[in-house]
Amino acid sequence: MGHVRADRVAARGHQELVKSQTTMVVGVEDSSTPATGDAAPAPTTRPGRHRGLLWALAKRLGQIAFVLVGVVTITFSMLQVIPGDPARLILGKFATPESVATLRHEMGLDLPLATQFTNMVVALFHGDLGTSLVSRTQTVNELIGPAFANTMSVVAFALVISLVIGIAVGIITGIRRNDAFDRVLQALMVILLSTPPFMFGMVLLLVALRTKIAPAGGWNGTPFDSLKYLWLPALALSIALTPVIARSLRQSIRESFAQDFVEAAIARGLPRHRVVLRHVLPNSLLPIVGLIGYSLGGLIGGAAVVEIVFNIPGIGSRMMAAVGSRDFPVVQGIALVSAVTVIIFNALADAAYWIIDPRTRTAAS
Repeated sequence: MGHVRADRVAARGHQELVKSQTTMVVGVEDSSTPATGDAAPAPTTRPGRHRGLLWALAKRLGQIAFVLVGVVTITFSMLQVIPGDPARLILGKFATPESVATLRHEMGLDLPLATQFTNMVVALFHGDLGTSLVSRTQTVNELIGPAFANTMSVVAFALVISLVIGIAVGIITGIRRNDAFDRVLQALMVILLSTPPFMFGMVLLLVALRTKIAPAGGWNGTPFDSLKYLWLPALALSIALTPVIARSLRQSIRESFAQDFVEAAIARGLPRHRVVLRHVLPNSLLPIVGLIGYSLGGLIGGAAVVEIVFNIPGIGSRMMAAVGSRDFPVVQGIALVSAVTVIIFNALADAAYWIIDPRTRTAAS
């Protein structure tokens, strides 16, 4: 079988060699033709490529602007239909109508909705997310800044765990084709993929309470001071991405093994581990770059739920408190910051993919 494959690859290489030699001969004949002008024409540039890249960049910026406008508009509209008056919630049910009206005027809630929306957009253009309606001495930036840092630390740790476990499982299952170990790992990935992260977090929480392997929830100041509290919720969150990475890499490795250059490397008698490390993996890991960027939104949403299970002061608990108290600026700030974060990481993933894979640059041009 190996000899037949080697003969096939060699025949294909011979055909390509003949084709390249024919092209060279045609090029020499064309170059020997005398020019009609006095001087050779100057080399031309490729303005179409630059126009294509600029168009791709402009299209990406337009998509970002459209998403941001949509997030702001939808969030503002949804908050207006939620029953309850923030002024009444702040003052209590025994407050007089006059005091409620005065507080509504101070908070700008008595203005027309169009005016409120316009004021909010103008403030956002200046980087001002507003002031909390409940804690009127604190800005939204001060309230959600530490919470967002805690959530992103859980997301970052979960991403590292997902990459380490997912890539290892993907390589193993991609190389070991349809044996017992491959089937066991595939069944395990399906189970993890169908398990909600918060449910897996509850299981880990019970294990931590019984075995004392980690603190059963809580937080200790900054993310750097809370590393011992961090890895358990990150492990619970990682099951949302680990099976996806493993299955995607497994499929990509199997497709790479069917490529001609891999068959040629095997036909030359290269060791299997060298073929995998030098030829299969560099091409198979490329889709993981885009997968990470596009999965970040799901990780942030999952972290907002997991951190409630583990009592972490992140954007999940902050969002629930803001919605319960009708603190509109805080809710809008969390939604907007989360959307901007996802958009930025998606753009970085696209840029990394564009740098690594030359085919995307050719498509853009």
